[in-house]
Amino acid sequence: MLRTKLVPESKIVTVYQGTDEYSARIFKLKLEDEGIKVQLIDERDSSYNAFGYVYLKVLKENEQLAKQIIGHTNE
Repeated sequence: MLRTKLVPESKIVTVYQGTDEYSARIFKLKLEDEGIKVQLIDERDSSYNAFGYVYLKVLKENEQLAKQIIGHTNE
């Protein structure tokens, strides 16, 4: 069984919010390639996928690097 360490929510920040799951998954892979642990949260309506957002969350200590990586991916 894989065990993960629980991290207080105060140490986690959102670095991406959008409606496109495909883009979120690409960003997640790029961040993981750089050694950043990422949590993808999908809060879209499961019936339509048209309402709500997809979020990527990282530890605060990785926030600036994660935003930089995501920013370069968008260029």
